[in-house]
Amino acid sequence: MRIVAISDTHNCLNKVRIPDGDLLIHAGDLTMGGTLREIARALHELRQLPHRHKVIIAGNHDWLFQKEPALARSLVPPEIEYLQDSYADIGGLSIWGSPWQPWFCDWAFNGPRDGSLKHIWSMIPDKTDILITHGPPAGHGDTLTDGNQVGCVDLRDAVARIRPRLHVFGHVHEGHGTTTNGHTKFVNASICDEAYRPILTPIVIDL
Repeated sequence: MRIVAISDTHNCLNKVRIPDGDLLIHAGDLTMGGTLREIARALHELRQLPHRHKVIIAGNHDWLFQKEPALARSLVPPEIEYLQDSYADIGGLSIWGSPWQPWFCDWAFNGPRDGSLKHIWSMIPDKTDILITHGPPAGHGDTLTDGNQVGCVDLRDAVARIRPRLHVFGHVHEGHGTTTNGHTKFVNASICDEAYRPILTPIVIDL
């Protein structure tokens, strides 16, 4: 299966040249402010893309999914699978998605850096081929321009336990790119750079 991974498009999806593929993954931050209008527009733009399968999660900017979850979910068309601490089976691949990340500027889906997110990551099934989170695990695509690493240690430990084939995330725009620990391929699929310019490229993975 050819997977196209994107994240952090921040209202600029229509400015991104997205390659063809079987499965499109968006790892959150569809919008800037997460208003109803922004969410509806982003979902409409995603719906127009030709990929047979589309899976998305929310990010810390996508407030509507946290403040008014029923309303936000009602906007998601049937062609798009929205995951929030939940699972989907697509093309024989087990996919789990979650929008949470350690505290960051008091945005949506924040958890304190005190181990509180462990219960979120403990819900990830052992048999997970593709993990989608908004924030990165510690040590992979999580380094800011000032050198600070802001990834989640508990998520890193969960990934080491689950050993998914692919882990897609975003959030840290500066971390765009891929790494591996020998078993899991880590993909920071951010499209906007740190100045919120949509100049980074989608990442294509064949599984």
